This record gives sequence, structure tokens and C-alpha cells, in this order.
Amino acid sequence: MNKLAESAVHQGTAHLMKQQNSSGSFEGELSSSTFPSCAYAWVKFAQNHLPDQMLIDWFLKNQNPDGTWGLDAANQPNREATLFVKLILAQVAKQNPDPQITEALNRTPNYPLALALNKLAYAAFGDFNWDKLTIPRRMLPVMTLIKKVLAKFPSLQTFLKPPRNVLPPVDLFNSPMFGNLFIAEQYTLAAVFTMIELNTRRRPEVVKSLVNWLKKHMLPDNSWFRVNYITALSVLALIELQRVEGTDDEIQAIIDRGISWLQSTRNADGGCREALNLNVWDTALSLISLLEIANADGNNAIQSASKWLIENQSPDGGWAFSRMGPNENLPSDADDTALAALALILSKTPTAAAAIQSALNWLTTRQRFDGCWSTYLPGQGDVGCVSITAHAIEALQEATGMEAQISRATHWIKGQISSDGYWTDLWLAKRTYGTACAIIALNKVGMKDTTEVSRGVRWLESVQNSDGGWGEDMFGNRKDSTIEQTAWCTHALLLANPGNRAAKKGLNHLLNRQKSDGSWDASCVGIYWEIIGGYADPIYASVFPLRALNQYLKGSK
Repeated sequence: MNKLAESAVHQGTAHLMKQQNSSGSFEGELSSSTFPSCAYAWVKFAQNHLPDQMLIDWFLKNQNPDGTWGLDAANQPNREATLFVKLILAQVAKQNPDPQITEALNRTPNYPLALALNKLAYAAFGDFNWDKLTIPRRMLPVMTLIKKVLAKFPSLQTFLKPPRNVLPPVDLFNSPMFGNLFIAEQYTLAAVFTMIELNTRRRPEVVKSLVNWLKKHMLPDNSWFRVNYITALSVLALIELQRVEGTDDEIQAIIDRGISWLQSTRNADGGCREALNLNVWDTALSLISLLEIANADGNNAIQSASKWLIENQSPDGGWAFSRMGPNENLPSDADDTALAALALILSKTPTAAAAIQSALNWLTTRQRFDGCWSTYLPGQGDVGCVSITAHAIEALQEATGMEAQISRATHWIKGQISSDGYWTDLWLAKRTYGTACAIIALNKVGMKDTTEVSRGVRWLESVQNSDGGWGEDMFGNRKDSTIEQTAWCTHALLLANPGNRAAKKGLNHLLNRQKSDGSWDASCVGIYWEIIGGYADPIYASVFPLRALNQYLKGSK
């Protein structure tokens, strides 16, 4: 198997390096998803235009045999995705009757409206009452009380999740609670509240404050949070402002710039992707993979990727998930910061010392009181994340001298294992990724023989598919094997025990599915969030199998 693995790594590395941009970054084209594609179509309608035929064809092509649509490239039937597409196609059919669209609508199940964000879209087209979108203002004190309880008892977050069938009252915007929401929620609700207020009470001072917030938070690249759905909602809110209050040249210019950015999220298949790119994340993962393989052919790629990461570090010492220039204010997050720091530490780039120290300072000051890391700011509507904490542990371990922080973090990770022996993650699917990350981190800090690692290994072995791979959806349900999930499970098992039988089966799965150009097929394993769905990233289908195969070669020497 060694020669096969060596050949696979050589071919796979060559393919990975071909995905590097001239700037030094790595950037995989993310797959199209239903909510961003529908949101873009909604924007076209708001401009009094029909969606283009490529987008309509994307909807028709991605309808399942049972008449449903999925949230993402996995295309698992989803009620909310189905309702959103049904709304869009129904509007197309009203203006431009077409037999294909009529047939697709006739096959679509009749689901009741449930998700508040779908109700918002239906209200915009006159099919839902604007006044029924939000809970009453008198509930704000109750919401405040719940927030205080959750701050004191974070474990209750699993049981006290906000409802999805109704939105908070617009008055939440001017309350202290708004600033403590998860950052993506702030961006989403500011746009949503603007639309609701314009169609209900129309209080001038409230509309003005909401619009000012939207104007202030538009990024220099003309997006909001560099996310399609959030940008579409913001553009729609400003279009609604123009409809209600009349044309304003400044607002129109912002709308035009936002629509131009939305067009940049279009994929060749006609649909839209949710994020423009994940170039920091992709670059850090690719750099780590090349450094672990230590292939001399990759020296130029390593140097240019390291230089790109240093140049695109945020002023606060962290990294955001996506970077386009030095004047942006997209907030740094712990996962990208941990992986970028790890990549630069491993690179031993002489010019990286200051960037590394700044990143370590960022990480250590943002470790939560319980030892974990959340995506953004602890307490800002954010929850601790297994994979992020694991990546932070790896970075701090390589940096050395961070034993106190590592001890707190490993204590937290060990406490997050489920009764069945797995860990659950937020950002990649899901139990396999959380479990693999936890096992890898604990192994790297010398905790290979802990009960938690043994239980995690047994769980991974128990959910291996008959073809030697692993697969699950974004909700943790088992499904057909994917390259990415097989790779990170195999990597973790090999670290725990180079002779693990399940890992050998996983290796065979990877070797048998590599294509002649050195690539592997990408699957939908990334998660935006459960309302939006996930994505496939071709970079993942390179770096994760390469790391698993390289780990095998290291262990077999």
C-alpha cells in the first residue's frame, strides 16, 4: 500500500498546487445553494425583472423526483427550501407561463409555511400578513430574561433556542440585546426589520436608524458580511425603502453596488453560492497540507501562500473567513485565526514572527472562561465549538509555552463528548468532523490513551460504511460515504493507532476513488447554518485525503 499511497500523494499534491491563485491564495469555487439562489431571484423581481433562464433552469434541474428541493448540493428533501423555490417559480409562472414550470409546481408538495424567513418572502409577494411576522413588543422583557438565564447557564441553550416560525419585534434593534446577538443574526435582522417596519408602522426614526446601520455595515467590496443571503436581504430592504419613500440617488447607488456583488456569487451551473469564497480557510488548510507532506516541489507554493496569509491578516491580529483587501472590516474569527496561525508556525517563515505573535495574542484573549473558543466573540450569541477549540489547541501546541490555555481547552473538549462517544461540530458535517478534530487535538497534546479518545475511536469504527468510508449529512444522519469525511476519520484513527483496521479500509476507499488527474470528487460537507444548508468545496476534497494518506506514510516508516 505504501507505493500506492506515495503515488496518490504525489498526484494529489500536484493537483492541489494547480488550484493556487497567482496571488498565493487557494480558493475553491463553492457549490450553489437554494436559499441564495432564491434570494437572488427575489432581488430580480424587486427590480421588476424576471430571473434569467439559467437560474430558472437551475431550479428545474435540482427538483427531486418527489417534487421537493434540498437546501444545498446534497439535495436532501427540505420543506423550507421547497417552499422558497415554489414561491419563486410561482412568480415566474404568473408573468411568463411555461409548461416546464407548471409541471414542476404541480409536482411540488403543499407544505404549510413555518420558517419566519420564508414567511417574510411570501409577505413581500403579498401571500402573508406582515403584521404576523413578529412576536409582540411586550415580549421583549421576556426575551431579556431568557438571555440572562442563558448567560448564567449556557448548557440551557440546547433547550431554549429562539423560535424559527416567528421573528423578534422590530424594537429589538434599539435594545441592548441586539448588540449581543450572533453577528450574522445582527446583519440578517437589520435588513429584515427594515422591510417589516416599512410595511407596518413606518416610524421615521426607526427606519432612519435601521437604514443608517445598513449603510454603515456595507463592506468596501459592496456586500454585507460577504454572504449572499444577507446581502440580498439588505438590497431588498433598500429597494423597499425606495418604493415607500421615493427614489434617493445615494440609496440607489448602494443598491446597484450590492446587486453587482450578488452577481459575483453566480456559478457556472446557473445557481448562486452563499459565500463569495473562503479563501483564508482554503489557503490555511492547503498550506498545512503542503507543509505536512514536505514536498520540495511545493516550496514556491508554500512561500507564496505564507506571504498571502501574512499580508491578509486583520489589524486586530486575527483572520476573517474571506479576505479581499487591506481596507475591509469583516470580523476575525477563531477558526480561521487558529488555522492561519498554525500554518504560519509550521511554515517557519522568518517574516511571519510578528503575525504569529499577534494571532496568538488574539486567540489567548478570546478563549472563553470555560476553556473553549467560539466562532467570534464569546458571549455574543456564540457557542463553544469543538473543531475551533481543537484547531486552537493545535496552534498553541506548536507555538509552545501555552500549557495553561491548552489544559483548559482539552478539559472542555473532553467534557463535550456525547454518551455515545462522538463529538458534534458546528461548521463541517458533523459528528465525524467533531470527533476527528477532538481525537487529533488530544493526540497531539499527548492524550492518546485517554478514555475519551478510546471512546471516540470506537464510535468512528462503529459508523464506518461497508465500502470503507464514512458519510453523514449536516444533521448527523448517516449517508453514503464522502471523500472528505472518510479522509478526516481515517486521519484521526491513524493518529490514534497507525495499525487501526478501520483506517486501512478508509485508506483503500480513498485510493480507489482518486481520479487520474490526482483529484477526488467533492461532496457537500461544509455547513453555513441549518437554515441555509451547506456547500461543497473542491479544496476540501484535496487537502483532507492528502493529510490522511500522508499520516499513513508517516506512521508506516
